[in-house]
Amino acid sequence: MHPADSCAAGTSVKRSGKSDRMKAYGKTDKGLIRANNQDTFRIDIAENGLGFLVLCDGMGGARAGNIASDRAAERFLEQIKTADPAQTDTDSLAQTVEQAVVCANTEVFQLSQSSPAYNGMGTTLVGGICVDDRVILANVGDSRAYLMEGGKIAQMTSDHSLVAEMVRSGRLTPEEAQTYPGRNLITRAVGVDSGVEADLYEITIHDGQTLLLCSDGLSGLVHDTEIAVIVAEAASQEEACNKLISRACEAGGNDNITVVLYTK
Repeated sequence: MHPADSCAAGTSVKRSGKSDRMKAYGKTDKGLIRANNQDTFRIDIAENGLGFLVLCDGMGGARAGNIASDRAAERFLEQIKTADPAQTDTDSLAQTVEQAVVCANTEVFQLSQSSPAYNGMGTTLVGGICVDDRVILANVGDSRAYLMEGGKIAQMTSDHSLVAEMVRSGRLTPEEAQTYPGRNLITRAVGVDSGVEADLYEITIHDGQTLLLCSDGLSGLVHDTEIAVIVAEAASQEEACNKLISRACEAGGNDNITVVLYTK
């Protein structure tokens, strides 16, 4: 996938599943300030009834960030697609997702050691496997997963960031965290060390609910409740993604913006 030139034109992918019930759509945009796009997403809905989603927000100088996110997303997707559709119990899928994070981390870390230009590269990662009414999800960093229905929204993942830890410990309020100077500092990322620990989640998704994955280019600028209203009022996943990106640009567009929507 190629970086977008502006908020007027993003990169998007839509794939529908075997039953025409499992649907996903994603879009990425470099925003108004950044010179390039270090976000990446992948969507694949297979004929065997499994869906695969991943979103990464890279970091690093020059092209290192977008290379890190691209490599991590591709390696993660490759690994989760090895899931056996005959073994969809939570433990089996969780093992596959966890191993996919390990593979993505190894790929990026080894690359970071191969050239001085790649030193310090890394990426967030949120993604997993969709089957029936469940999503088995892994998260590293501060990209997020939300579950939404009828204008209501709930954050499903916990950020691995300095401000999130300070909020959890009571040293900052959620309101103070919005403007805290170190709010962009993450405490965990794929590829910065030889090993990484992912948080794993099992999310139940019913008819009428939407799972949203996003980078902090959206969640850092657009309030959760506004995100939910935009999605609820949109006529399609594509329209929702376009409007969310436009709203983030209206709010400043100071980071790359990526959104993936999934419904079963």
